[in-house]
Formats: sequence, C-alpha cells, structure tokens
Amino acid sequence: MQPIPRYWATADEVVTFPGRGEFALTIRGSSDLSQEDAQRDARARLQRLVAAGGPGALRGDLEYYPDRRLPEELLEEVRSPDGELIAAITRNRYGAAVLNTDAVLISDVDLTTGSEMSSRRRGRGGLLTRLFGGGRDGAGAEEDPDAYGLPDPGARGEEHARILQVIADFSVRHPELGMRTYRTRNGFRLLVTGSGAEPGSERARQLMSELGSDRLYVLLCRVHDSYRARLTPKPWRITVDRLESLSARSPRDQEYRRWVERYDAASRDSAVCRLLETAGPAPTAREQQVIELHDRAVGASSGLRLA
Repeated sequence: MQPIPRYWATADEVVTFPGRGEFALTIRGSSDLSQEDAQRDARARLQRLVAAGGPGALRGDLEYYPDRRLPEELLEEVRSPDGELIAAITRNRYGAAVLNTDAVLISDVDLTTGSEMSSRRRGRGGLLTRLFGGGRDGAGAEEDPDAYGLPDPGARGEEHARILQVIADFSVRHPELGMRTYRTRNGFRLLVTGSGAEPGSERARQLMSELGSDRLYVLLCRVHDSYRARLTPKPWRITVDRLESLSARSPRDQEYRRWVERYDAASRDSAVCRLLETAGPAPTAREQQVIELHDRAVGASSGLRLA
C-alpha cells in the first residue's frame, strides 16, 4: 500500500465563479515526502476544484469529497517479514485508532433500523444525547443487547438476521473468497480475503455493494486508497469527551497527550467488535498478519461490551 502522508498543508483562495459569487476555498494537500510537496498537492487540488466550477458543481456525484481529506496522525506502520508496507494505524478526527490497509477488503454494514430506534425503545436519549451528553449507558446498560452485539426481539433482531443471510448468500456466490464476520455495536464488519481488489477499484465497489456497505464508506476507501476499520472505541461510548480540536493538534501538545491518556485508560474495558464466524479459503500469510493485528486491537474474542 501507499504510505500514509506524514506532511499536510492547506491552500486558501477567494474565487469568484460567474453567476454564483465569491467562495472562500480552503483545500488540504498531503505528502509522504516533504512539507513543500504537500503544499504543491494542496495547490493542485484547489486548481482542479476551481477548474471544475467549484464545490457545488461536483457535489452531486460526491466528487468534491476527495479534496476534503482530513489529516490523521500516523501511529504505526505495519510491514510484512520482507519489508512490504501492508497496513498503517492512524488516529482519526475524533481520536480513535484506525486500521488502513489494502491487504484485506474490509466492509462495514450498518443495521439500517438504526440505533436511535433501539434507544427510543429502551427509553434512553436520542442521538444528540448519546453523542454529546453521553458517556456510558445509564442504568440497565448491562441488559442492552447492542452493548454486546447481540440480536434483540423485534425489527432490530430481524434486521440482524437479514444481514447475516446477505453475508451467507455472498459467500455462496463467491466461494473463492474467505469471509470473517464480526458484530459491531450497530452492525457488522466483514474482512474479506482473496479478492485482490484495490480499494478504489470497480471490483471493490461491486463486492462492497453486494454486502450492503454504505456508499460514503466506499467513497472513503477510494479517497484514502485503503480499506479502513476503527480499532478502538468511540470516545462518547466510554465516558470520554470528544476533543473537537484533536485533528489540529500536535502529538507534542500537552492537552493532546492528556486526552490520549484518558482515552486509552477508558478503552481497556471495551471492545470494538466480536468475531461471529469464518468461512471460505484460508487467508494468505500477508492477509493473516493484518487479521491478527485487527483481532488483537478490537478485542474480537474478549467478550467485552462493544463501544
């Protein structure tokens, strides 16, 4: 895979588009080579956007979003025994560690009935309460099926079963592919081996579409040129406030370091997903290395509550 950018820069310009008025544009560029190369990338992205007619002109096909790639701190590079870069771990905009790789196709599938419905059924707060007032669930959380990735009665349980059937049907259609199925807090994660599909390829888009992946996740894989999987809990699910300015801070910043320490300590009692089943051919050694890294990081066999 391509290295994760180590350098970031921005290009700013006020541009007048005929019939639309002025736009203050800010575009980020990145590079693994140098700060100067990151600045050149930012300028090139800005020029492409201007030549295309501005953000509104491209929004309909979601093509503007690749120019909005956000900087992420590079935490670790993972190499095969022969030195090939096969994965990298970054910290995303709200502070979670994220696996980036092109060695294994990763697809997340959400329960489309949504966690909001599940929360309302249990009499808890809505989305804004969970995101910003949140922390751990209140009384009765231990009985919450979502907290352990378990199906519950009613529409959400039916959706759980439906998605498992979609996954089973996919495996039948693609016996050449290995499948590892995990339950997340609000859906499923699939690690698919043997596809050889590049993250931005039509083959990857087709396979993820068959599995029911969110369209924006498919786009995100193309934008980052890697499959992505969150490895650590969402902060608001483990009683840690989201540090809104995290993406703009340096790892050397004291407030940043204190936040990371609190987050890491609070993460120890939670998992991100749990392994349900495996199917198909065995992974290659390269794929297995990424799978083992993923499973250790997410607590796939820990039995801990999911966050």
